[in-house]
Amino acid sequence: MRSILVIFSRTFGALAGSLSSAIAIAVFLAVAGGLFAHSLLEGEGGLTPITVLWAVSAAPVLPVLAAVLTMRLVADERVSGRLELLLSASVREREIIIGKFLGAWLYLVLALVAYLAVPLALLPFAAPALDVHMSFWTFLPAFAALLMQSALWCACGVLTSVCFRPSAVAAVASLLLTVVLPSVAYQAAFIWMRGWRLHLSGMPVTVHLVDISTGLIHLSTLAFYFVMTVFTLFASTKMLAVTRLKGSGFAGVRFSTAVVLSLGLVFSVCAVVLVGRFRVSVELASRNGFSASDRTRQILAETSGETVEVTCFLSRSAPAYMSARRLLRGLEATARGIAGVQLDVKTVDPRWDLGDAERLVKEGVAEGTLVFRRGRRHVSVPVADIFGVTTNSVVEVSAERLFEGESICASAVQKLSVSGGRRGTVYFTTGHGEWSANSYDVQYGMSDIARELRQDGYRIKEIDLPQSPKIPDDCAVMVVAGAREPFSRTELLRIDGFLRAGGRMLVLAAQSPNAGVGALLADWGVRQLPFTAVSPTRTFNGADVLVSDFGDHAVTRPLTGCTLLFESASVLEPTASVGTNAVNAAPAVAVDRTEFTALASTDSGSWGEADVSVRPWAFDPTAEPKGPLVLAVALERGGGAAKDLAFRPTRIVVIGDSSFAVNGALKRRANANRDFLLNAVAWLAGLDAFTESRTPDSVVSTGLDRAGWIRFGLYAALVPASAVLLLAFAAALRRRRLA
Repeated sequence: MRSILVIFSRTFGALAGSLSSAIAIAVFLAVAGGLFAHSLLEGEGGLTPITVLWAVSAAPVLPVLAAVLTMRLVADERVSGRLELLLSASVREREIIIGKFLGAWLYLVLALVAYLAVPLALLPFAAPALDVHMSFWTFLPAFAALLMQSALWCACGVLTSVCFRPSAVAAVASLLLTVVLPSVAYQAAFIWMRGWRLHLSGMPVTVHLVDISTGLIHLSTLAFYFVMTVFTLFASTKMLAVTRLKGSGFAGVRFSTAVVLSLGLVFSVCAVVLVGRFRVSVELASRNGFSASDRTRQILAETSGETVEVTCFLSRSAPAYMSARRLLRGLEATARGIAGVQLDVKTVDPRWDLGDAERLVKEGVAEGTLVFRRGRRHVSVPVADIFGVTTNSVVEVSAERLFEGESICASAVQKLSVSGGRRGTVYFTTGHGEWSANSYDVQYGMSDIARELRQDGYRIKEIDLPQSPKIPDDCAVMVVAGAREPFSRTELLRIDGFLRAGGRMLVLAAQSPNAGVGALLADWGVRQLPFTAVSPTRTFNGADVLVSDFGDHAVTRPLTGCTLLFESASVLEPTASVGTNAVNAAPAVAVDRTEFTALASTDSGSWGEADVSVRPWAFDPTAEPKGPLVLAVALERGGGAAKDLAFRPTRIVVIGDSSFAVNGALKRRANANRDFLLNAVAWLAGLDAFTESRTPDSVVSTGLDRAGWIRFGLYAALVPASAVLLLAFAAALRRRRLA
């Protein structure tokens, strides 16, 4: 033990006093910090936890750092002759290997500690509005995962340093062993072993990081890193012992060593596979795991009465089983903490629970289904709709997939309540260049918001006004989503009659004021100006505008403190001729007074740009409107009529951005566009909007604009690296003075 401590202290002291090692640490911190800032930017509005982004950003650089720190541990001592001197003493080979391994690993651990300062110190400083409680304990699982991986990479570096005399060759061999070989093996298994594709949807080392960082710890993962690290150190010991034995029997020693190492590798692989067969896992209570949204909590709280039985009709060997169980356990725990409906979750495996499986099959329930049952009513949700047919990627499950599953399950519980029935039909107009509710285009489809509306109980249909004899009586809300061509006069008259009869309409206005129903909107109280809102400060990518100033209205009251994202928004203003209708020249009556409410407005530093194609943008005070600018409005005519008149008021919501609710805009949940539009539809349909957000607590929302992201990227890449270099140069100067 004493020999191990002496070798450990010598190794650590040599690395700590080496300027090249400090430079390697600085480069690691700069690259990993830059990757973390980029990953956080890409993950803004997503559900991948910050701890996962932090760990995954360091993973590609960690093997390189381990190779650089370990390449000279044994190779340099062999060249200088110190290794032969050390081996001639009463020191065992394993003591040398363990001491050098611990010295290099501890030095690498200090680098990870310095890297931990990026999210714990620099990120809160750069983004004080970040609504995430970050502490060392939050990052402890991710930190532990990186420690396990760094131990294995350091062990591989020690092995290659023993096997190769030139240190550069040892570093290259270490990278081949830790980076190239796993990647090639993964790609080969994914291409040629079709049966493994269900279980290899992600690089295993990356999946391990994601699992542990989110609090899901598999015993097989721990066994893999422990067993492979021990085997690699054992192999290093045997290869070091070979250097002592030279002579006539050297070939036999090498052969016997190769046999022993081969048997050791087979034993290690068998041990890892055996542990994996038990499928033992522990899920830690962590904010990085399941986190229900406020909307889900509201549904569970308002759905009181009988317990809802939830049956997971799925085989335990199915790829999505662990994800489904994790989702249902999270919902069950959330329901227990709320004074509302309680969930009773159970699993029915068709291969083991034969009686329950037969009963479900007779009821028409297919395998791979989540069944929500309350009394005689039940709702079935296919697991494939949540996680996909072949999905086994923990990255997907812990991010978007898990939240989508939570939202779908919450809607299923809502449908079982007394008031959870249909809410009416939302008609999307077609034939004028509108975005389609049935389009799954990643950027410009509207399938995401259509799915959300269906989950809330609305029917979704499309209507082609020229081909329809009239607007259907069951039309609760008409949606004109980004029409680029003007409606005909006949269509405008039909819509105007629909509105005058108490109809409701949502308009996502295109850039041209004459496109869509622009001519009709001017007669109902709002006009679209030929300017595009821009802001030099409140922007994400320079071309969009971030809005957090809301009017006092039922649509926006639940969104206090949230932010809307407008990609290319037109400026709106009230018209002077409110209360008249120039389309059919009908005079305004007393109840025809239109109430104009600005729902979303820009900051005072914004302005309306007349020509966004000319860069750089510059404000012209003589021809362009100065902020604050109105980008979304609510119109209500007849809202002040006496209730005993049974008069249905007309309601219109106009949003000056045609792409406000397309799939591309809703992909990132850092904005409240989804909640805003769903609340607008609920108000138009005469229903109460949800008072809580659909965005879960785990969403990544830094509140940074473009300038803030640039600052944080520079902080993350330069501050820790500069601090390490300054300490290294200060230590070098101190040693020179003492010398």
